[in-house]
Formats: sequence, C-alpha cells, structure tokens
Amino acid sequence: MSKGKELEEHVHSVYSMLLNMKDDGVIVSKNASLFSNDGIAHEVDVYYEFKRANVTHKVAIECKNTQRPLEKGRVQEFESKIRDLKNVIGVIVSAGGYQKKAKEFAKVKGLLPLTLSELPSIMSLIGERIKTVALPDESYVGEPFWTIMELNNGEVTGSYFANYHSGAQAPLIPLVYSKVYAEQLMLEAKLDPTKWAVRGLPKYALRAFILMLELFEMRGQGAMLGFKPPMAPASEPMIWIPISRQQLINDYYGSKVPSVANKAFKRS
Repeated sequence: MSKGKELEEHVHSVYSMLLNMKDDGVIVSKNASLFSNDGIAHEVDVYYEFKRANVTHKVAIECKNTQRPLEKGRVQEFESKIRDLKNVIGVIVSAGGYQKKAKEFAKVKGLLPLTLSELPSIMSLIGERIKTVALPDESYVGEPFWTIMELNNGEVTGSYFANYHSGAQAPLIPLVYSKVYAEQLMLEAKLDPTKWAVRGLPKYALRAFILMLELFEMRGQGAMLGFKPPMAPASEPMIWIPISRQQLINDYYGSKVPSVANKAFKRS
C-alpha cells in the first residue's frame, strides 16, 4: 500500500469512529466522486455526509502524505474543487504540515488544515466514545448488562468497579443481567453510593465498553459475568465466570466491533 493510501485509510478509520459514536450507521466513503452543479466530477479522498436537526452536513477530506510542508498551490487546487462543489466543508490532512502561506490561504478560504498531531488519535477517539456513549445516566437500561461505575459530583467518570474473581490474576469488571443483582453487589462490596452507582449498558454503550475492554485485556485485566439460577434465594451468592472481549462480541453484541490495537498511523 502506498504512503498516500495508508494516510487515507487512517483518516477514514478515524472519522468513521468519530461519526458513529452510537453505532448509528453514518457512512464514510473513500475515493468518492462528487458532482458540481455543472455535472463535473471531482474525486475526494474521504467524504462523509449526515443529517442532524434537518441540516445536511457534507465534508470532503484531502489527504497529503508528504515529507515536506504542503505548498500553497496544492491547497489552492483543493480549494478550487471545494468551491465548485458548493455547500461542502473542506478539510486537508497533511502529514508534513504546511508552509506558512499555504496554511494562511486555507484559513482565509474556509478550509480546515489539519496535521497528523491534530487528527484525533485512537486514544482520543476512545475518550470521545466514553464521553458520548459510555457514560450512562440512571435512565439507561441494560441490554442485557448492568455494571457499577464511579461517580464524581453525581456523574459517572468512565471508571468501572472491579473486583477479584477466584483464580484471577487481576481485578475483573462485573457484568450482571439484573439491576437488582448489581445493587446487591454494591451492598456486598460496601461501596459508598455517593462515589459509586449502578448503570445499565444499552447496546451502543456495550459496544463502547467492548472497545475499552480490549485495552484492559492488554494490561491483564478483563470482565466477569455474574448470575444466579432461576428462583434462587436472595441469600445465595452469585456465580462468577470470566468473559472475554471476543465472547461478549460473539454471544451478546452480535456484530463486528473494530479493534483499537495497532490503529495509530505511522508515517514511514
């Protein structure tokens, strides 16, 4: 794969994750052909379009994987393309940065000039996911899991309660099928309700949890599944079984979840 294509793949991956925080199907296209009002076709490296609040947002992204700072002429070429398309926001991602006049020209013409350092990294993407979908409030319902999360000033922080399971080498994050069981676990662990709270994980929050679980597993940590037999008395302890990221995907999420490992783009 060429250096230019590697950058396009990276940018496509970044924006695909950013725009699908809730797994809501926003399509991000590579090497898309867009047509002006005159019927002239313009190819762009990455393109996405979505509608929010009855407003359609269209963004075209040009990827330049060069060692040297990008010249003004290259920016002018892209600006001419965007101007011909109408109502499309233009973004340039340059691995080598920009010459001073090139960056000034881009800003004057309403383009967004980004470098690789300004393009969201995989960790910042995960951070955005945590803020938008993995910080459930008390209205969230488990699909099917409930868990315990840390509170700060009444809001969850993104940190999960973890406890040791028999035979485990590191603490595991508990997932249970019932809110009642999660509340029972809080009592058994003697957790302060001002610092910890039970939260449900709807499917899109479960997806975000699975994304983060890959990083936990790389550090030797993980998750465990807790349940009780039907009609079991309240005094009967829960049964705990370690569960892996891949098992959660296969048995509960049911769709592909991207890997966060080795996603960082490295310019050769």
